[in-house]
Amino acid sequence: MSDISVIGLGAMGSALASTLIKSGYTVTVWNRSSEKIPSLVSQGATAATSAADAIASSPATIICIKSHDQTLELLQTCEASLNNKTIIELSTGGASEADALTQFVTARGGSWLVGIINAYPTAIGGEDTVLTIVAEPTLWEKWRPHISTLGGGSIHVGTNASMLAALFAALFTTRQGFMFGMLYGALVCQKAGIPLDNFAKLIPVSMGVLPSYHKYFADTAPTGNFDNPPATMATYAAALDDALKTFDEVGAPNELPKLFSDAAHKGMDAGLEDKALTALVALLNQN
Repeated sequence: MSDISVIGLGAMGSALASTLIKSGYTVTVWNRSSEKIPSLVSQGATAATSAADAIASSPATIICIKSHDQTLELLQTCEASLNNKTIIELSTGGASEADALTQFVTARGGSWLVGIINAYPTAIGGEDTVLTIVAEPTLWEKWRPHISTLGGGSIHVGTNASMLAALFAALFTTRQGFMFGMLYGALVCQKAGIPLDNFAKLIPVSMGVLPSYHKYFADTAPTGNFDNPPATMATYAAALDDALKTFDEVGAPNELPKLFSDAAHKGMDAGLEDKALTALVALLNQN
């Protein structure tokens, strides 16, 4: 019996298996195609003859393939192996797919953890690498050492499998807000005749304010205390209006700054002008 199995030996799955082996765990591996297996066997892994064999060989199996749907299809060929086994699903997918997968595992006597790997394969095993995990607390505590081996900053974020899809969407939207901010910033610079290399050089300067933005958010949104902020809704609305006016005056596409301005004015219309901008989280959640 191995300590843990890994199914799916692409770049990420191979990194997961290799890190576990180097950390002293006994690991069984399986992949639909066999070319990735010899390298891990040379490191000390045991090769399973099938997915069902991999699951049967360990108390828990990490699955890292394309999607929750593909994981479910795979597990449907291994039903008899799932009883009293734990599936650690690190593939991707939406809320309904995660629910369908975990319900299938539970109905066959198994247990589950579902996670997102917030890193590239080269970062697996790092102290600051984060896997975000949803699971019952007892399962999280049981498998936390293995998961922390893969990412030292890994955290438990809830118990409902569908939570993870929402968390991914939230974090992805945050990152893409920055990306699309740069894209629209480039548009207004081009219309104003500002060379994009100058704009690009100044972006890191502007990014210097991001820690204070994060603190503003972290100090207000989680607690619901929106009083006496360092910058009020009215302050943000005025600045956003100025930015929107500039986009319009130079003839740049304004969808993004208009979205920001419109949201701030919803707060103003609701009488929140003296509150933190983050009061919009509570306001918009009412709609």
